[in-house]
Amino acid sequence: MRELLFAAVAFAIFAAVEAIYYGLQFVGDRRRAELRRRLRAIGKEGALDAELLRRGRIARQAWAEGLIAPIPGARSIEQFLEQADSRWTVAQLVAISAGAAGTGVLLGLVLRLGVPVALLLGVVGAGAPLLSVLSARSRRSRKVSEQLPEALEMMARSLRAGHALTSAFQVVAGEMPEPVCIEFARSYDEQRLGLSLEQAVLHMAERCPGNSDVKIFAVSAVIQRETGGNLAEILEKIADTIRQRYRFYGKLRALTGEGRASAWVLGVLPIIVALAVSVMNPGYLRTLAENPSGHWIVGYAIASWAAGIVWLRSLTQLEV
Repeated sequence: MRELLFAAVAFAIFAAVEAIYYGLQFVGDRRRAELRRRLRAIGKEGALDAELLRRGRIARQAWAEGLIAPIPGARSIEQFLEQADSRWTVAQLVAISAGAAGTGVLLGLVLRLGVPVALLLGVVGAGAPLLSVLSARSRRSRKVSEQLPEALEMMARSLRAGHALTSAFQVVAGEMPEPVCIEFARSYDEQRLGLSLEQAVLHMAERCPGNSDVKIFAVSAVIQRETGGNLAEILEKIADTIRQRYRFYGKLRALTGEGRASAWVLGVLPIIVALAVSVMNPGYLRTLAENPSGHWIVGYAIASWAAGIVWLRSLTQLEV
């Protein structure tokens, strides 16, 4: 009982620190959003957006950036955070991962689950922030795809009105909501700084990895610049194609809903059963914690559970 109390206190402390951090971040985001709204009202938002687009993601302090920047993989993590449009820096992500890993190891040791299980919990804790950023990147990519048809139609109307393509980028950056406006604003700023349109749109595709809709737009823009043609008509056809694809994926998601629900039930069921057994008969699972062989059994069970979740998820992902 004492071990469970220590584990609950450790988890409560970690949750309180996380709640304070995200609460302060939420207040800061609201202040920035209000400032952006006021700047938009007086027509001077460009300076803020330009500063925002140039902001680094290694660390907020110069001394921390000097320590982390030389580490191999720091730039890749920075690009990963940029793709997710995360407000975390590389230093913050590393610190949160280290804290979560330490919490997982401490939890395993306090509950006397054995060193292998404690190390496994530490690995899970260290990977949880990375999975969170990966999920945020996927959500952002889907949001860009949802907003892209309207953005392309806005560009087509701007081109038909006689504006240049760079001006069409600026119109989308100023009129569309986030995150698609951020991508077009970055591309517009890159063109102002001397990059060609081809390089700017290809960089946009790199910032949205796995997004076939953005890649279609980038390839079409590059080909049109080389061969010529009615770009406004091309953009309208791309927008219509993206909408048709989303209708198809909506039907596909409805057809695979039963499989996803089964995966959720089978994934959560072992955890609920283990918690229920621990509450109703606390000594029933104690053998696994006290016996060295039980540690390996628990580790194998957790690894099998994770592999099963991945396998069930792959069954609901269809390649089209």
